[in-house]
Amino acid sequence: MNKFYKGYDDITASPAFKNRMVRMLQSETKKTERIGGFVMKKRTLAILIAAAVLVLAIGTAAAATIISRNYESPSAYMMQGREEREQNQSTVPDVENAIASAKPESGAFCVVMLPEMENAAELNEWRQKMGQPVYSEQDWGWIREIRPEIEEVLVDGHTLAFNVRLNTDHGKSFDFRYRTDDGQRLDAACDGATISFEKDGQTVEQFVYTGTGVHPDSVSETGATLGSEIELADLSEPLPTDGKVHVTMQIGIRDAKVDDMADIGLLAAITYSFEFDASAGADVAAPTVTERVLSGSVVLTETDGNGNEFNKRVSLDGVVLTETLHYRSTGVYVTYTLQSAPDGWADADTRALLLPSFESPSHYGLSVVCTKEGSADAVLTPGHSTGAVAGEYVCILPIFPSDYEAIETAGYVIRIGCRYVSAYNDGPVGEDWRLPLGADGYDLTTTDQPIAAFELPLP
Repeated sequence: MNKFYKGYDDITASPAFKNRMVRMLQSETKKTERIGGFVMKKRTLAILIAAAVLVLAIGTAAAATIISRNYESPSAYMMQGREEREQNQSTVPDVENAIASAKPESGAFCVVMLPEMENAAELNEWRQKMGQPVYSEQDWGWIREIRPEIEEVLVDGHTLAFNVRLNTDHGKSFDFRYRTDDGQRLDAACDGATISFEKDGQTVEQFVYTGTGVHPDSVSETGATLGSEIELADLSEPLPTDGKVHVTMQIGIRDAKVDDMADIGLLAAITYSFEFDASAGADVAAPTVTERVLSGSVVLTETDGNGNEFNKRVSLDGVVLTETLHYRSTGVYVTYTLQSAPDGWADADTRALLLPSFESPSHYGLSVVCTKEGSADAVLTPGHSTGAVAGEYVCILPIFPSDYEAIETAGYVIRIGCRYVSAYNDGPVGEDWRLPLGADGYDLTTTDQPIAAFELPLP
């Protein structure tokens, strides 16, 4: 069972804001934070226990997967930074190879300071309204000397994640846990990026917003690392699988004492470009596509147009899911979409079953685990990509190319289930449950209903 707290408010933040908040969550190993009413917890102990289970399950022949138990998603992996991964011995060789194959190259950059901006007078007015002095070159001129440098790029078919080092002697100014002697407290964010590449002899260029944030553990006296993530579903033209991809990002440097997220805190804007090899994100084998015919019935937890939550039992007879497995250096990506449904099956039923995984990785809707043949105990619990869209469920099995042989020999099964609300404020509820009107600040417990099990296909 999975238990979580929900307040009255819905998750209404933009994807970029949610991604940024998730990064902050993941940076604090044992810290609990609240995002749009949900409490999310980092369960490091559970991961370590799962690692031990994995050793017993498949033996030392697949030792690489022991490390993979600390792997949640490419974004979470990149958030650690290379030095931290190496220090914590949490590197995954296949993922490191994917990062290395991107071969990023630094390009040009320029810095525009607040006095050089068209809205300089307005920004200085905001500074005064927020109790801060107007911009002075003596206080902030050092920002001109920041030198951005691409550190790592990882592309996985759903997301493009990259870390850019902001080299400066004032690195500690970017640590929200630390104040410099002069009291400066800054934040950096990628305010968007232009992606360009060649296609059919033409240059394709498109601007996208990003999820972004400074990795707290990366801050040192010599700089800070800014992590950014682009959801590839936001691109009107998909990334190529070969050739060069050019990225020009807009980095905003903000005075956190004014506002660390809004433009009213802007002190400087840095335009920075880099390139990487697009083939780094290509699949290592052809995808496997299978039709999965379901049967029986399950209880779905649904939300109506007014945001009211309720349980509803539905028949699965006639429901056919398309299961697509992509084999990548960053894991085996399992995607489920609805191919067909019986008469009377509503769009709300589909959404309740196939909630985008970034909305409900541990709450309700479809769930996936991977077990050893002959066992119902989860051995591999997948992570989730933020790149899923409405109508599809995506999870990432921490299985990498170097693991295929050992796992295929042992025999593994994908088990899919569906989570629904089974208790409200610790009191059990049935399939006719409806969230009381006006409820605010409450506990919900979810239970997983098994649906089907299939042999895990590997290339």
